[in-house]
Amino acid sequence: MKFIVGLGNPGPEYVGTKHNIGFAVVKELAKDAGIKVTKSLHFSLLGRGKIGKEDVTLVMPQTFMNMSGNAVGELIRREAKDISEILVVCDDINLELGKIRMKKLGSSGGHKGLESIIHVIGTDEFARLRVGIATEVHEGDITEYVLSPFKRKALRNASHSVLLARDAVVCMVEEGIDKAMAKFNKKRAGTS
Repeated sequence: MKFIVGLGNPGPEYVGTKHNIGFAVVKELAKDAGIKVTKSLHFSLLGRGKIGKEDVTLVMPQTFMNMSGNAVGELIRREAKDISEILVVCDDINLELGKIRMKKLGSSGGHKGLESIIHVIGTDEFARLRVGIATEVHEGDITEYVLSPFKRKALRNASHSVLLARDAVVCMVEEGIDKAMAKFNKKRAGTS
């Protein structure tokens, strides 16, 4: 069983914001696999089904980004038998829009959701897929930027990024993380 955890903020005011790109990837996976992500459990919305021949649980924490660790910690305590079963999908302000990076482990890189997960579960040794959201150079507080939607001229590239991330997750589930990293970490959204 693989648990695909897309990070974001619950509520209609956050739909379509850059910080919710993890939710967007999970929704795209759910749509393609015919999985309904509606079950309220472990401080999250969950949906169970298959990607290819593999059993998966799609997870959208409902704790707000800065408290994502509460949901992931509960998921690990109650369901995941091993941390290697978890992939966290989140936005990355330090990665250009159109690029994604899958890693087996690593620091939070300043991402509040990843910081919360690392703090609660006590390790950074979990897989993550970072989806680039940077469309311009940022200095200082980035809160307003990540909590705003993409500008109109970046929407198409953002949609392509979500599809690229979806494909990377499918590859990871079906062929393993090493194959997914080799195949997708150098790709750009909108290119073949």
